[in-house]
Amino acid sequence: MHVRNRLFANGTRWLLITAALLGCAGVGLAAYTSHGLGFITDPVAREAARATLQQAVQQQLLHAVVLLALGVWARQGGSRWLHLAALLLTLGVLLFSGLIYLRIFTGVEALRPLVPWGGTSLMLGWLAIGVAALDGRQVR
Repeated sequence: MHVRNRLFANGTRWLLITAALLGCAGVGLAAYTSHGLGFITDPVAREAARATLQQAVQQQLLHAVVLLALGVWARQGGSRWLHLAALLLTLGVLLFSGLIYLRIFTGVEALRPLVPWGGTSLMLGWLAIGVAALDGRQVR
């Protein structure tokens, strides 16, 4: 069986793997945010970066847990809305948290205007979870 087929075999494996990777990376980034950032020499700028990173890490870890829960729910039989919610939440974390990490660690500002789209994707993901809860149909 191809890797892609194994990853999406029951439609939920990708969710659980994504949750695990986001959770693991989030814990590492939380530790670095608390104990690192020595490359930023100005104390005021360092604390501003720390506060921004803490927000990104918080969103990443929160949504990693939500993706884990969605993966468990999907194994019980979830609707297409549930899978859409998971995709929107994953995209939201990548855009919101990922672009904040990119900006802080590399100084790249060009993609900064896309960060709010990450937040929008997260909100749409939460709404899709609500629709999935109302939707009685299940997909296996």
